[in-house]
Amino acid sequence: MRSAFLLALLLASPAAARRDGPPPVCPEAVRPVLFLSPMGEPFRPKGDGDDPVRRWFDQADRNKDGVLTVGELMLDGDRFFATLDKDKSGELLPDEVSAYEQDVAPEIRLYQRRPERPADGGAKDEDRDRPRPAKRRSGRPGAGAGYDGAIGAGRYAFLNIPNPVAAADGDLNRAITAQEFRAAAAERFADLDPQQTKALSFAQLPRTPAQIAANAACLERVKEKAKEKRR
Repeated sequence: MRSAFLLALLLASPAAARRDGPPPVCPEAVRPVLFLSPMGEPFRPKGDGDDPVRRWFDQADRNKDGVLTVGELMLDGDRFFATLDKDKSGELLPDEVSAYEQDVAPEIRLYQRRPERPADGGAKDEDRDRPRPAKRRSGRPGAGAGYDGAIGAGRYAFLNIPNPVAAADGDLNRAITAQEFRAAAAERFADLDPQQTKALSFAQLPRTPAQIAANAACLERVKEKAKEKRR
C-alpha cells in the first residue's frame, strides 16, 4: 500500500489532455465507461441520454451560470473530500485513500492481481497473488485512442494524474488535509485554465483519453459500416 501510494504521488503530472483542434466527431452516441472529476470523483453513465462529464460540470457549477470558477471547483472538492473522510477527522489517512482506490474508483489502481493460469500451468499461489504494475504506454499525455501516456486515473480524467486523491498530499506525510485538497483543486483549475480566463465553460474543457478512445472506436465502426454498404 505504501509503495503504491508514493508511486501515485511521484507520477502525478499536471499535463492536460488538450484539444488540438476540432477532430471528426462520431455521429453515433459516444459514452466512455467512466469519467473522473479533477478531484477524482467517479461518474459513470446512468442511461442512454446521460453524459457523465456534463453531469459533473452541472453539479460543480453551483450558481448555474454556465461557467466553472476556481471557487466552485474547490467547493466541489470539499464535498467529495467529506465523502472520503469516513471518520470525520479532517484528514484522509492511508486506509481511507486505500478505500478510495479499492471501492470508489477501482479502475485507477496502478497495480492489479496477476490473472490465474490454467491448472496445468503450474503457477504458484504466491506468483498469482503478486501485484504487477499496470502497463504504461508511451506518447504524449491524453493523445490518441490508445490512452498514450495516461495511466491510472489519467485515462478517465482531464489531467494525467494517476491518483487524484493521493496526489493532493502536498507535504508527503501520508495524511491529506482538507486544506491540501482545496489547494490541489486550485492548482488543477489553473492547469485547466492556462489562458487564465478565471471561468471555464463546458466547451473549454479538454477531452479525456477515454473520450478520445471512445470517439475513435465509434468512427471506426461507422467507417466499417460504410464499407459494408458499398460492397
